[in-house]
Amino acid sequence: MQNQIVKTWASEGVVETFLDFFREREHQVVLSSSLVPEDDPTVLLTTAGMQQMIPYMLGRTPPPARRLASVQKCFRTTDIDSVGDQRHLTFFEMLGNFSIGDYFKEQIIPWSWELVTQRYGIPAERVSVTVHPSDDEAVKLWKSIGLPDERIVVDESNFWGPPGASGPCGPDTELYYDRGEAYGCGQAWCKPGCECERFLEFWNLVFMQYFQDTDGSRRPLEQRNVDTGLGLERLTAILQNATSVYETDLFRPIIQGVEELSGVPYGQNERHDYALRVLADHGRAMTFLVGDGVLPSNEGRGYVLRRIVRRAVRYGQQLGLNRPFLADLAEMVIDCMDERHPLLGATATRIQEILRTEEQRFLSTLQSGLSLLDRWIEDARTRGKNELAGENVFQLYDTYGFPRELSEEIAAEAGLSIKWEEYDHAMQRQRERSRGAATQFSTNRIVLEASHLAAQPPTVFVGYDLFETETQVLALQRDGADVAGLTEGDDATVVLAESPFYAEGGGQVGDTGAIETATGRFLVTNTQKDGAGHFLHIGTVLAGELHPGDTVHAAVDSERRRDIMRHHSVTHLLHKSLQLTLGPQAVQAGSLVSPQLARFDFPNEGPLNPDQIEAIEDLINRQILNDDPVVVQELPFQEAIGEGATAFFGEKYGERVRVVTMGDFSKELCGGTHVGRTGELGTAFVTTETGIGSGMRRVEVVAGRAAHQYARLRSRQAAVLANRLGSSVDRLEERAESVMAELREARREAERLRAALAALQAGSLTASRKDVAGIPLVATRVDATSMDALLQMKDAVTREVPSGVVVLGALVDGKPQFVVSVSKDLLRLGFDAVAIVKAVAAVTGGGGGGQPHLARAGGRDAGKLDDAIATAEAVVRALRSSTSPA
Repeated sequence: MQNQIVKTWASEGVVETFLDFFREREHQVVLSSSLVPEDDPTVLLTTAGMQQMIPYMLGRTPPPARRLASVQKCFRTTDIDSVGDQRHLTFFEMLGNFSIGDYFKEQIIPWSWELVTQRYGIPAERVSVTVHPSDDEAVKLWKSIGLPDERIVVDESNFWGPPGASGPCGPDTELYYDRGEAYGCGQAWCKPGCECERFLEFWNLVFMQYFQDTDGSRRPLEQRNVDTGLGLERLTAILQNATSVYETDLFRPIIQGVEELSGVPYGQNERHDYALRVLADHGRAMTFLVGDGVLPSNEGRGYVLRRIVRRAVRYGQQLGLNRPFLADLAEMVIDCMDERHPLLGATATRIQEILRTEEQRFLSTLQSGLSLLDRWIEDARTRGKNELAGENVFQLYDTYGFPRELSEEIAAEAGLSIKWEEYDHAMQRQRERSRGAATQFSTNRIVLEASHLAAQPPTVFVGYDLFETETQVLALQRDGADVAGLTEGDDATVVLAESPFYAEGGGQVGDTGAIETATGRFLVTNTQKDGAGHFLHIGTVLAGELHPGDTVHAAVDSERRRDIMRHHSVTHLLHKSLQLTLGPQAVQAGSLVSPQLARFDFPNEGPLNPDQIEAIEDLINRQILNDDPVVVQELPFQEAIGEGATAFFGEKYGERVRVVTMGDFSKELCGGTHVGRTGELGTAFVTTETGIGSGMRRVEVVAGRAAHQYARLRSRQAAVLANRLGSSVDRLEERAESVMAELREARREAERLRAALAALQAGSLTASRKDVAGIPLVATRVDATSMDALLQMKDAVTREVPSGVVVLGALVDGKPQFVVSVSKDLLRLGFDAVAIVKAVAAVTGGGGGGQPHLARAGGRDAGKLDDAIATAEAVVRALRSSTSPA
């Protein structure tokens, strides 16, 4: 059995190979949906790539194409307590391809085999599959492509249920990778599905042909669908020959970052390794959760985030990280993953600030809670008990914010369990006390209960027309729970009946400003929206108090809002200009609208050239100079679409939509805030154009005040550069070209002198020529500053020694470098420069490659350069003895 994958893979190559394979088979690649499921109350978080496909599979919504592919962000909460070992993850990515009533088993099974064994190069003898007992068709298809009976395992568990309580489902077939007997249990019956580490399941092909109701009953779907899920982390581990996912390039940069932060190395202490793996997984998990809008709270997905944050803090402390570090951890994740997930970078500051705040809150109470828990554990051990009192553990939750899972984990490490029935009784008593206390507030205040906010009507947004308004406080929240009042210094959330603050959405950042009463002032640092339509004004009480029912004056930071409005309006002009310049395929795939800039992501094969960027700028500024009115209408969805308004795949639209029209140039569905006329933008500049992944580009544009600042900065930079080059600004381009011409000429002269020097040295180098079993050999160490210089010396020597083997070595930047050439007549004898250079470089701990006539290599150990060159004679002699004339 072949032991290794031949090709060296990077995770980015794994992704692109998958997407390219299915693009070739007419699949449309769609972006990952959020970790927060849309319109699916049956699941807490997105657990599979098929979730965004469910409306298409059920025929409720027309798909953008019948064949789709994606790289989906996924999160599963069931394994949180196991994360830290070599296997488990919470956040992961799933490569998936989907057929919406198009192809079925007879196509996807052969395709999967082709992708796995040919494109990825996984040895066929290492792949086994499992199938459902009822799926004779799948068994026949696997046999038809050559899979032997012993590697087709029938398993009752091969049936994929819906991710929630109901939904599409069907039998599946799973692909397993055989890691080898060394990972196995040694039992003769060991096979895919065994609990040992030998067989690793990495791809699941699901044949969605039924609908399962909440009562468990199933009925055939009107159309048969295919849903596959190929785990990126597992496949990358296989292709990188890694012992676990944590040794792949998906995790190693993060682990290395934590190593540097903590000073604790990976691979020397299993307890420390466990903690490092926890931080690598939880760092990715918390960063993506916050990036998709999840905020820490005491329930739902907010509680999942809080639990992960607190578990990460605890394991960080095991590494000596006793100061806040989660913002640094998030930065490591963003640096590692922003290329494929550009919105992480766009919201980096917000992500880091939310994690920093949550960590500081937890740290302020953690030590006191840990001291109490340690004392209770020690007391239980002294008295010979094997349980902790549930009331005590509830006190940790109620007073110190300890998640029950954290208490359970620490107790389990000490060999103790917890009396959970006591905990539940204490929780119930606390809820009853809270309800009783709430009724004691004066009647002019809103009575707070556990379900208070959920019972309130949605916030009425008045910010399209107003920057400030008088309104009433509906509710106050601190740490995700309703409270009856706020005092100075409290970090909290205020919910208003009406609000002029725009809540973050549609790429537009949330508003900031102030909420004031006669007795208090609340600084709003961000505005978001919950799933029930309540606007969440997040910030800090600067002075006084706030209570539910208070009448307040809510005022947006108007200057900041106007900057945002300009950038949202310029985004619409940019979108249309991109399509007119590049074609209709340049549709919005992501955006950020902030006071500083507008960022726009769109599909395009290759970068934009300067002429295209200039054309886009001209189109935008022409509309600005036209000073067209920006007209906003509310229309029925179908009418808006009929009038040519642009809608976006993945957005949720109701029966009536808001349509923003700018002259006869742009018409889009949009819920954001805009200027009244395009002339208010002043001017606009495209500041950057970059790639953010295969087939995706990003453009940033500035307008209004930001454009003025940009132009002034560029003007100053031009003046400074002109001064340094001894030129005027208006002749700067001419002077720069002159300097570049001088530089090119200097480089050519340097190259000429290098070649002349190589020719002069050639005579002395050929003096070292030896006759090795009838083969001329020049093997020597030379002085060279680069591989190019080394190659020039090789050329000079081969002119002097037209028949033979040349082996040259040099130290370049302190590292061994080698070049080997073999003359044509020796190639016919079976000599190979690649074999020679690999053998020579191996002495220095390196390797190389190339062509039979010319090969290069690098090494690690500079002290063994001469030893390496000295081995050339033995290598040539061995080749000579093993070859014969063709």
